[in-house]
Amino acid sequence: MGLIGRILNLLARGLALIGALCVLAMMVQVTLDVLLKNLFNLRVPFTQALVTRWYMVGAAFLPLGLTEILDRHISVEVLYQTLGARLRRVLGGAVCLFAAGIAATMTLPLWEEAMTKFHAGAFETENGEDIAIWGGYFFLPAGFALMTLILVYRVIVLWTPLQSGMEEVPVDRVDDMRDAMREGV
Repeated sequence: MGLIGRILNLLARGLALIGALCVLAMMVQVTLDVLLKNLFNLRVPFTQALVTRWYMVGAAFLPLGLTEILDRHISVEVLYQTLGARLRRVLGGAVCLFAAGIAATMTLPLWEEAMTKFHAGAFETENGEDIAIWGGYFFLPAGFALMTLILVYRVIVLWTPLQSGMEEVPVDRVDDMRDAMREGV
């Protein structure tokens, strides 16, 4: 199981890196576009199409797996932290299973939409020139599929004695503040 966890972690970090590169490319392209427009009345071609159809989508959806591994999704843990370790593992696994079901349910129609756009050769026209936009549609199912796999893997690890190897933030961890209060820090 540890090898699977390490592979999932590597995949999540790889997709998050691509998402980060999308942010970097977006910043460079938008900055160049603004500078060239204001200084020389020139435009960087396809800025709007690339930013809205590629960069922003990649930046938002490719890091979903890493976000799950690092437990950076929005959560409310007021009562959860008061539960015992075993109950946290059971409840945490149930929540992960529910979230995996939702992510998996979203993955298939997003994949079908991406394939439709791919087969149609979807593009946008800007200033009389075409740019392919179908590739950005694959960022969504890739992000949600990896998130599904990570969530299912977390359920297996939480509900069995197997070791993870994914280096994730444990779902059943106790809040640091509560630990500090117990230790009298």
